[in-house]
Amino acid sequence: MPARGNAAFRRAFTLIELLVVIAIIALLIGILLPAIGRARDTAKGLVCQTNIRQVAQATQVYAVDFRGRFPTILGPLAIDPENGKQNMVWHDVNRIGRYLPETAFQNVRSTSTTNPTVGGGVMRCPNHPDGARSYAMNSWAASAAEYVPNFQTGTIRPIRPGQLASNPATYRNGTPFNDDTGRASELILFGEAWAPFRSEIPLDGIDVTWFTQGSIGSNQLPGRRFGAGDGLPSNLFLGSGIANWTISPTSPELQGNTALMPTSYLPYYRHPSRGGDFREISGTANIAFADGHVENISARDLFNET
Repeated sequence: MPARGNAAFRRAFTLIELLVVIAIIALLIGILLPAIGRARDTAKGLVCQTNIRQVAQATQVYAVDFRGRFPTILGPLAIDPENGKQNMVWHDVNRIGRYLPETAFQNVRSTSTTNPTVGGGVMRCPNHPDGARSYAMNSWAASAAEYVPNFQTGTIRPIRPGQLASNPATYRNGTPFNDDTGRASELILFGEAWAPFRSEIPLDGIDVTWFTQGSIGSNQLPGRRFGAGDGLPSNLFLGSGIANWTISPTSPELQGNTALMPTSYLPYYRHPSRGGDFREISGTANIAFADGHVENISARDLFNET
């Protein structure tokens, strides 16, 4: 007669025991999934910090090559002498493109009158939906950010940021700086930024990708730049088109609503990543400083209510 320990006499699981096991597994999954999601978000945040650090370092190398001056941020009346294209901005192929290899150039077609700019690679934050460029330079670091046009000669006279008296939105609202500033650890060189400009060429199978504007920080006083009080004017981004580029409310960040434009230069929704109200002044943003270090800073650490 077979012993009771034989396989033929082993007791099977009861339905209740199976349900208990399934419930325990479900509970463990419920506990682990948020932790995995947080770990993934943290990893993406670290990649974003590494990327913006590389962009800042490349810009610092540019400044070394140009007598301590950071690149310009000049609009459509500025004609690049190297190719005859409109705009001379830090993110152009002819500027930072010489210091950032292995990136994608897909924002404008070759037939465009606008200068091609660098996107993809280290220009992109992983938490930026369909992003191709996620960062922008502090306007006050630019070697020239405004200009006086001469319509008779078709030329311009470049001016450092905040020095154009005819522009009350920026005039004396800040102090321009070079790479030899004595407060490098306190001055923002790059920050995460909104991306209202759509690509003309697909990237990695995505039909439309999104690029940041040329700069952040030029308008309003510092607190409002970060979202304090009334924040930025509602028409600031609608009026920031560059040459043939068209700002589009269909951007995943703008969520199709031009009536509710961002009130801060920094998009705080990316860290931690959230899919709700992208414009809410809540969360953190990565900032690269003029001395090369990067910090992830919360909105409330950048300004107070007064």
